[in-house]
Amino acid sequence: MDNFVYQRPVRTLFGRGQLNNLAVEIKRYGTRILLTYGRHHIQHNGTYGRVVTLLKAGGIEWYELPGVHSNPRVDLVRQGIALCREHDLQFVLSIGGGSACDTAKAIAAGVKLPGDIWQAYIDFHTRIPEDEKKYVVREALPTGVVMTKAGTGSDFDMTSVLSNWETREKLMIIYPVLFPRFAICDPELSFSLPADQTAYGTADMMTHVFEQYFSHTADAPAQDRIKEGLLKTIIETGPRALANPQDYAARANLLYCASWACSQLVQLGVVNDWSSHLIEHEVTAITDLNHGLGMAIIYPGWMRYVITESPTKFAQYAERVWGIARQGRSDLEVGLEGIERTRQFWSALGIPSTLSAAHVDAAILPTAARQAVRFGPIGSYRTLEERDVLNILQAVA
Repeated sequence: MDNFVYQRPVRTLFGRGQLNNLAVEIKRYGTRILLTYGRHHIQHNGTYGRVVTLLKAGGIEWYELPGVHSNPRVDLVRQGIALCREHDLQFVLSIGGGSACDTAKAIAAGVKLPGDIWQAYIDFHTRIPEDEKKYVVREALPTGVVMTKAGTGSDFDMTSVLSNWETREKLMIIYPVLFPRFAICDPELSFSLPADQTAYGTADMMTHVFEQYFSHTADAPAQDRIKEGLLKTIIETGPRALANPQDYAARANLLYCASWACSQLVQLGVVNDWSSHLIEHEVTAITDLNHGLGMAIIYPGWMRYVITESPTKFAQYAERVWGIARQGRSDLEVGLEGIERTRQFWSALGIPSTLSAAHVDAAILPTAARQAVRFGPIGSYRTLEERDVLNILQAVA
């Protein structure tokens, strides 16, 4: 196990009725806020009306920024930054899933940052010492999130992922000041989530666990068991939420697992990989593919490509998570069956297994591969160069 420092500052309000605490939580930081959210879903399911009623009753003044895209866009973030500066807003509240949360974090950072917010995303990926970077995010407005979708875990982390549609780029920043001050996670707010979004979120949170599970770090059995427990719970409850969208226990467990899947808790003490996410980001930057859908397609390709680096870990996954019997077979054989079971599970949720089935043109794959390594090789389980990334993408084309 590796050394680590752990501190999680997010105040989490989990369960039925927790939305009623919204105004109290906001007023710890101010009474003039920016409210950002997606397009129509929260109006149709009543969440928007409930939030507005609570803000009014709490004496909170708000300005709205609707239109968050499933791959959040820097142009909307720039609008939010301008609104916060123009009206001297003190807090940014998001309603939705990870995209809304990432948008809020980006706005909060941009208000305090000299220059354009996109430069911070470019600087973060540039492989030079931090003290030589010009756009490091050291302060931000406080943010809070009302979660209506289980998937990204952005409510628990200090990451913001943003797309620049003009340049066809998708980049991230990771800074402690981006942790939300609070997250309201009421499973009932996710009852009306469309089936495909439930399926994509289920796959997405699994890949977050995978990125931290497939590691060469030795002697970290507690971390492995935590991740295996999360995976088994997601596998059990994802289909239940699809079969009965108002299954409170299933929705609650998915929200819980999504939050922890991308939290520092499961990252502690082990080297993470995240190369599959960097590959998928380039595909969605070009095609606007849903992130969870893209991860479900690409991740089995990555697994098959890197399994020979350490088949023992893949065999452990197959045996402990899927209950696959060894029956005298090698680690490689058992591990490959575990990978196939993963692909089959996602397929049973209604997720296509190839990029072509998701209407992604194979002609964009060389560009995506080149872009994925433009800041240098990626990955820790196996170091990937451009040719490796292209092989992975072509294997799932």
